[in-house]
Amino acid sequence: MSQYQIVRRGRGSLSKVPEVAEKLGISRPLIVGSRHLTGALLRKAPVLLSAPVFNDYHPNPEMADAVPGAELFRKSLCDGIIAIGGGSAMDTAKAVKAVLHASSAEKALEGCFPEEMKTPMIAIPGTAGTGAEATQNAVVYVGDRKHSLSAPALRPDGVILDADLLDTLPEYHKKSAALDALSQGIESYWCHAATEDSRVHAYLAILGVLDNLKAYLAGDSHAADEMLDAAFQSGKAIQVTRTTAAHAMSYQLTKKMGLAHGHACMLTLPVLWEMMQDREDMKDVLRDLSAKMRVGDPQMVPKLLRGILLDLEMEIPTMPDGETLTALADSVNTERLGNHPVEMTKEDVREAYRRAFVPMSELEKQACRDIWKYY
Repeated sequence: MSQYQIVRRGRGSLSKVPEVAEKLGISRPLIVGSRHLTGALLRKAPVLLSAPVFNDYHPNPEMADAVPGAELFRKSLCDGIIAIGGGSAMDTAKAVKAVLHASSAEKALEGCFPEEMKTPMIAIPGTAGTGAEATQNAVVYVGDRKHSLSAPALRPDGVILDADLLDTLPEYHKKSAALDALSQGIESYWCHAATEDSRVHAYLAILGVLDNLKAYLAGDSHAADEMLDAAFQSGKAIQVTRTTAAHAMSYQLTKKMGLAHGHACMLTLPVLWEMMQDREDMKDVLRDLSAKMRVGDPQMVPKLLRGILLDLEMEIPTMPDGETLTALADSVNTERLGNHPVEMTKEDVREAYRRAFVPMSELEKQACRDIWKYY
């Protein structure tokens, strides 16, 4: 399939799924998504009522989840995939597509699939956060070990951005997804692989979140539209650059401590900024980034990010014991750190985790809240 994406935006655009499916040659899709969001899709597009639905996957998708999904696809004689939901649904759908075109799940994990995978996919995000609808990447687990699937053909061919789907999201998920998009924008902007074009998408993602977060959480419908586009922009940015240490360090915080993904990313992001801000080789990019964020002093940005976290009442967990800190540091995929703007040793990673859990004084908390309040 072409890497050009057919995109439909706006409230009510869920009803345009059959039109996009027809353009992509999909007549019998496999729908991958939760019961709730699949129900919303079928109400808007009843022509899909006979389509098989696959929802037997984990919140942190396992590679094994994709195997029965691929079997259902084949058994039902499907010719395309519609993924609707958050990152879990998107990653599972991409894994299903990978298994369909590999000889086994194991071969898919090794990246042994053809360059062309002629199974078109439509992605419909149910959260404003991951940007997975814009990327070729999927995160899956085998036991406790995280694996990344990545191939140009895994990028969805069609995208539906309908903010109606955000209205019933739980508050914590809205907050965490927004933090994920903000973190992706910042990480994409400062990473080694950044380009002029990717920084445009990263900039739009960052400002989209910062300018609309308060109104979005207050129920403003226009802000919800803007947040959904900000998340899409963050996905377009990381499609070019991928992410850096904050994302690499987030996965085990989710697995071991139950933090939602965006919450976990924002826990370490301010610390990572502080660890780089005195380095001569980072001063230009951090100064540029803080100016784009409309914060004059780069040293204020970590306070702003912590202020958002505090304002959203996203807790900083209790400091883990030394053994757990070491286990967290050992779990980080060092390949993922290769894209971080500065080299980080295991000791650096462990120290970043430790500093992320240090409780703030009341004066520090107030200063952080004030920066966000008057942003």
